[in-house]
Amino acid sequence: MSAEKAYLCDEYKLYFKIEDDIDILRNEMEIYNSSFVGNNCFCHQEYIDGQKTLKYSIPAMLTMEQFITKKIHRDELVAIFFSIVDQLMYIKANDLPIGKVILSIGYMYINLDDMSVQLIYLPIDKEMDKCNMDKFVRDFIGRLTFANKEASDCAYEIIRYLDHNKIFYLSDFYKYVVGIRNNAAAHSVIEDTFLQEGKSPLSVEQYEADLKAAAEQQASQPSFKLAKEVKDYSMNDIGFGVDDDSDATSTTVLTSASGKKSGPVIIRTRTGERIRIDKPIFCIGKSAQGVDYQVTDNNSVSRRHAYIINVNGVYYLRDNKSTNHTYLGGKIINSGTDMMLIDGSRFKLANEEFTFKEK
Repeated sequence: MSAEKAYLCDEYKLYFKIEDDIDILRNEMEIYNSSFVGNNCFCHQEYIDGQKTLKYSIPAMLTMEQFITKKIHRDELVAIFFSIVDQLMYIKANDLPIGKVILSIGYMYINLDDMSVQLIYLPIDKEMDKCNMDKFVRDFIGRLTFANKEASDCAYEIIRYLDHNKIFYLSDFYKYVVGIRNNAAAHSVIEDTFLQEGKSPLSVEQYEADLKAAAEQQASQPSFKLAKEVKDYSMNDIGFGVDDDSDATSTTVLTSASGKKSGPVIIRTRTGERIRIDKPIFCIGKSAQGVDYQVTDNNSVSRRHAYIINVNGVYYLRDNKSTNHTYLGGKIINSGTDMMLIDGSRFKLANEEFTFKEK
């Protein structure tokens, strides 16, 4: 492997140190080790320096952390969610608790040839918190940079699905993802390439080019590989907690720099408050839940009134079927229509005015 491809890998090794009083469940391990719906990880028990350890061999080219440093296309986003949900459905169908899946970007790996995600399952005799898939999907989308409007529209619709389904049912979300995956008529995606040729929409060489800059940035960061690491197993380490605001607060080996990217701001005219637009799909409304900025003290604003969407560094304003409408430059925005924001753009959500500033 050449130096330029050092950030690509054919197989990762992952170790979890298991407490002596926690049993490893052989039946669950056997089910996990039987290749299923795209997951080809292999797990077995070892003793390292007298310590009971779960060792994983993970056939993948990249960590998910590395993959999402590039701009994401619609078909990639859909393929990733389909792979994850398809595996969770398999695990559930085999009566395994899906709470034992490490639902954290830091513990996911991806193959570029078929876009299959490799998930880590812990076959141990320990009760886990319930899987918070709603939060994972929102957090995952919040980490992405979209390659084009088609990708951002797809992510927007997924967020809308979550917003309109207050109780998350895995089976329903699975049907939804299958639907958008098969909706080739409405989206000019390369679905046939996935199904017939088993190839990713871009060549491996193109992925390498896209990721080269990210790899150079990561050179000064802790390595993403765990081939020499033995991780302690704990709830905080893995980030299972449904109320945890971060993916994995203790996984310094797995995560890149923790600092958030700077972005534009909107200034609320009435209060002078400056709100950083720090997500690719940023929701504004009066609701106390499901928004990224809550407009208080104004009942004219709808619960989830509008979205600011980042498409490849260009920001757009979209009305979300609000009652009292959204205005840009004094003109009403039709619901579902994206209007470009430039530095100094003034817009209103009902009668609440904001100014968009690039810096």
